[in-house]
Amino acid sequence: MTQQPGTWPSPITAALLTGASNRLWGVQTVGEDVLWGELRPSEAGRVTIVSNKLGDLLPAPWDASSSVHEYGGTAWLGYEVNGVLHLAFVNKSDQRLYSLKVGEAPTALTPDTNRSHRYLEMIYVSGEIWSVREIVAEDGKTTRDLVAISKNEIRVLDSSSHFYAYLSVSPDKNHASFIGWEHPQMPWDGTELFVVDIENGNFKNRRALDGSTTCSILDPIWADNEKLYYISDASGWWNPWEVTLKGARRQILSDESEWAGPLWILGLRFLTLTEDGKIIGVHGAVDDRKLTILDPISGKYEDIESEFNNFEPFSAVFGNHFYTEAAGPTSVSSLVEVDLKSKRIIKKLFETKVPVDAKYLTKPYQIEVTGKDGRKVFAIMHPAHNPDVEYSGPTPLIVTVHGGPTAHVSATLNLKYNYFTSRGIGVVDVNYGGSTGYGREYRRALNGQWGIVDRKDCISVVEHLIETGVALKDQILVRGGSAGGYTVLNVLVNSDVFAAGASYYGVASLEGLALETHDFESRYLDSLIGPYPERKDLYVERAPITNAENLTSPLILFQGLEDKIVPPEQSRAFRDVCVRKGIKHEYHEYPGEGHGFRKAENQIHCIEHELNFYGEVIGFIPKL
Repeated sequence: MTQQPGTWPSPITAALLTGASNRLWGVQTVGEDVLWGELRPSEAGRVTIVSNKLGDLLPAPWDASSSVHEYGGTAWLGYEVNGVLHLAFVNKSDQRLYSLKVGEAPTALTPDTNRSHRYLEMIYVSGEIWSVREIVAEDGKTTRDLVAISKNEIRVLDSSSHFYAYLSVSPDKNHASFIGWEHPQMPWDGTELFVVDIENGNFKNRRALDGSTTCSILDPIWADNEKLYYISDASGWWNPWEVTLKGARRQILSDESEWAGPLWILGLRFLTLTEDGKIIGVHGAVDDRKLTILDPISGKYEDIESEFNNFEPFSAVFGNHFYTEAAGPTSVSSLVEVDLKSKRIIKKLFETKVPVDAKYLTKPYQIEVTGKDGRKVFAIMHPAHNPDVEYSGPTPLIVTVHGGPTAHVSATLNLKYNYFTSRGIGVVDVNYGGSTGYGREYRRALNGQWGIVDRKDCISVVEHLIETGVALKDQILVRGGSAGGYTVLNVLVNSDVFAAGASYYGVASLEGLALETHDFESRYLDSLIGPYPERKDLYVERAPITNAENLTSPLILFQGLEDKIVPPEQSRAFRDVCVRKGIKHEYHEYPGEGHGFRKAENQIHCIEHELNFYGEVIGFIPKL
């Protein structure tokens, strides 16, 4: 007897998900040691630093997390002083920068400012920590600069840009480089590569070597004292380029695939230089990313074959060994060691353990759909799968909408999706127009069209999966967080395709987002919608809350009370609509959580309530 989809017995529990959800948060080499950050939901989501030789370096309750841009990034740095390992880190609770000599207690390097001064992306230069600093005044005005920090002293190096990333110093320490950009650009729209002379520890003669308001420059690294390698999308794809201090530029190779991604957090390294002058990078299709070694002189590259099909931009090199975060169809996250001589992966230093037999894991794959307007739309399909159940035919389907919206999803193992697929519910992740990974033209498809293109693309994918017999027409669900939550709410009030939706801290009011969100994204909507208040009409027209009276589908909402990006008022507005209209709904708030939930108990609560809610709507009783 076949079992109803949604009721299939699964060994993948919510508790197992959180137990297997430690994730990497940066990797560095210090001498012959390898250090990495590790986010642990079981420890209230704190980030600790781990040494391959010494184990945990940062005991609880210390938490290496920065609030710069509200998204943070790599908030720690390992370095040596007289051959002894030291660690600098930003502590989450007070946002102060601390240093510690391994084995001793941390010492504060910056004053207590009640979290108004924040630091991120540090480098060690001649006894000082150089860093991006963000200052948020009481009135909300935000400024940033580059600073040099030593005990009891902070010196400003540069304050000419509103945003900064990728501060680095030439081997001879005579020059520094960084990228900067201004409102209303986001770093995937346009940035500039700057260099300065260093005189007595200060910056002089700042000048731009490449980039503009329409050309995105990322990850400059010093090839030698006279030139840099970096990523530019001038060709329509983020490819490697070279520039000299005199401004002579050349594209190292032309490749119709992306060598970089969106700079949502600071500290992402897309290029790594080896000791023999080669470049290690990642390129290829979204569902088949390759680690590769590039000769910057000839422009030729050699891919490293492995079991993985995605590599995150956390990497470091020492001698003939390269370290990076990798994932694949059967791997969530691994810190791997690559032998550059043999060009193969020889070791895993860290691995997110998959807590179930691999036979219960579905195999994700990319699909390509042609929308009604003739555009290509891409998505990653995770079909329903359980070897213990006999079933054929269409199943319920969860359409997942990624956040950003300038981001994308890959064809790698997602245990949360397997929580659903092993119970008989398929999951499709839509890389709608505006997603990265498919070149600049596809990325810009959402410019001026947010709320239209993403909604249409999701529906196009659903229609295709119904037509091809993958999904049950009356059992289509939709879930997403942040910008993905916006699309969830938008499709629910503008179509009758979905039986129910789940919004995680989703955007309900575009005007509210434009006026209340944090500085980093405060002008993001200029490109996605139009300038505000000049195009206030579009902000009102495309806001889900404007059309909320059209809502008929059941809705479950999840919201962190400390969210500074999408404040709780946005989710509460839709809760109130559901109450007023008598629509089946649930609303869950989480104290101490921000834009994304870190605590294990909250992650368990969310996914179990989401699955139960779907069962109540489409008629099944899940086995949790």
